[in-house]
Amino acid sequence: MDRDPSSPYYGTIYIIRGYTPQSADFKIRRSLDGGLTFGDPIPLELCSSFSNTTCDVERLGIAVGKDGAAFIVDPNRATGEVAVLRSVDQGLSWLRMASFKDFGGLASIATDDASGTVYVGAVNASGTVLVVRSADGGSTWGPSVAVSSGATRTTPSVAAFQDNVTVVFLTADTGSCGIGSCGHVSVGASPDGGVTWPNVTAVSPPNVSSASAPSVAASPDGIFAVSWNSLVPAAFVEATYLSISHDRGNTFSAPIEVSRYRGMYELEVGGTLVFDSESRLYVAWQSFGNASERGAFTESSIYVGSSGDLGQNFTNASFRVSLQGSGANGSSYEHLAAGADETVYLTWYDVFAGGGALFRSVSGEASGDVAPGAQAVRNARVDVELRDPTTATVEVSAMWTGSTLVFAELPPNVYEVWIRVGNASALAGSIPVRTWRSTAFTVRLDGGAGGPPPFPWMTTVEVGGTVLAATAATLAVLQHTRLTREQVLQRKVRLLIFEAVRQRPGSSFTEIRNAIGLQNGVAAYHLRVLEKQGLVHSEKGRRHRWYYPNGDVSLWRDRPLSPLQKSVLENVAQDPGIAIRELARRLNRHHAAVAYNVRAMATEGLLRTQRTGRKVRCFPLDDGGKNDPMPPRPTLGGD
Repeated sequence: MDRDPSSPYYGTIYIIRGYTPQSADFKIRRSLDGGLTFGDPIPLELCSSFSNTTCDVERLGIAVGKDGAAFIVDPNRATGEVAVLRSVDQGLSWLRMASFKDFGGLASIATDDASGTVYVGAVNASGTVLVVRSADGGSTWGPSVAVSSGATRTTPSVAAFQDNVTVVFLTADTGSCGIGSCGHVSVGASPDGGVTWPNVTAVSPPNVSSASAPSVAASPDGIFAVSWNSLVPAAFVEATYLSISHDRGNTFSAPIEVSRYRGMYELEVGGTLVFDSESRLYVAWQSFGNASERGAFTESSIYVGSSGDLGQNFTNASFRVSLQGSGANGSSYEHLAAGADETVYLTWYDVFAGGGALFRSVSGEASGDVAPGAQAVRNARVDVELRDPTTATVEVSAMWTGSTLVFAELPPNVYEVWIRVGNASALAGSIPVRTWRSTAFTVRLDGGAGGPPPFPWMTTVEVGGTVLAATAATLAVLQHTRLTREQVLQRKVRLLIFEAVRQRPGSSFTEIRNAIGLQNGVAAYHLRVLEKQGLVHSEKGRRHRWYYPNGDVSLWRDRPLSPLQKSVLENVAQDPGIAIRELARRLNRHHAAVAYNVRAMATEGLLRTQRTGRKVRCFPLDDGGKNDPMPPRPTLGGD
């Protein structure tokens, strides 16, 4: 998912099918509305990326970097060659940027949200773990660096935070572990962006199957986590484990057992561990039915555990999947991805049922009603807010209009329910929101005109097809509190951001971030809070999102041009009639990126374009057509 707030494609979700025979018939699908709908499949031709005509692509990976650039790592298991493809037009077209010989055909790709560096990790045929990086968005690549030797033929995974990089892999041990050989989970750590790898740490016992790849993730504040699964000393019982690093990957904690379940060396390809934008930890696994039960190996449950305290406590949620055939352990390939605004998404693959790739949000729902009580309360405006109890941030809010309020796509958490009646407000109580469950609550308000403030009490019911729990409680007398928007500005960082927007309305995310000296995740979080509280609002521009203070239209200014757009206009003014491809070469930018910006600026009346033969030429808007080689005609095409 594109999580760069400065990207023109912010929020786009990409799903790619990652397992196919030698025909390499891959397709990618995109969602532009947070996963509610997906567009038509876009075919991908991957075999042409290789110099050798033999092509056997199985497990490719996808990642999104800065400014909306998307990357695919394309491993050829037949030859050991690994290619990297890049798209700058939201996945519509892909170009090969690099190819690495003798990388072994097992590879993964990751991007650093802070620096934009792209990393590829691989295990070659001799068992050497290799990492290669690009610091310029995939245009050029440094030499591959050997991290460790003796690794099993299992896909490694990479995570990065600023210049701290970790790669997790399996180091081979003796013996057989289920359907694969035995190994132990190892983590290599680099403090300098992958140039050197001085630390390699073993974090698990030697009882992990080579059929089950471990996962690694980095939080927005620099915490690294590793997860894996292995059998425990009991028949058909497996466990998922976690290890945490608080020092950028140099040392890791003892294994933390997340859950035990029915299992038998499930097949994994990594990607089952993520942090959301608030550093909540999510890990996925699957379990089977009891071996003595019918359907033990044709039915399984997919679990996702979440933790707000770095693995000390987990809340697990699951749903049942039926697999019409044998081999449930090879049918899920569950994969997690972190999105924007605390969202997390899950995909899994149903091999035997023919269902293909499936998708759902890792979230819960709350639905609320208000029983207004006295006539004075019934005539007043009533607002319901769900707040994070740790940060006091209003996550969602809505005015009650007499119908049940539904708050969807909520991260699992315990939320405080606040009620506002006119200028009075109160904490009505707390409700749990669980993954793939709906928690229903009712707030009852009593009180009369001239009497004490309203008096709330709340009942909650958590449902997920059936009622799971029900509680009721009477709360303390409602305190008469006036809520002001300035309460949200008590934090100094948020105040600085607000002042930056107020003093320079129309600033882009990048301008605000750089003005305060913040990292992407921190700036994005505080801007979301300011928007939710109505202090600022944003508008989507041609390639960026612009922020304005609320309430004073006179402070607004025109949306600024990006550096690329300014360069395009300057070159067009100097050389009227310049073709888009020549313009891209002169600016040393990708043709698709320049064409996209030219179309956007032509649409908004900043320049005009004219097609002559197969070329699209650009002209200043105010040249009156004197430089036209032929009468102008409108065009929307590219070069």
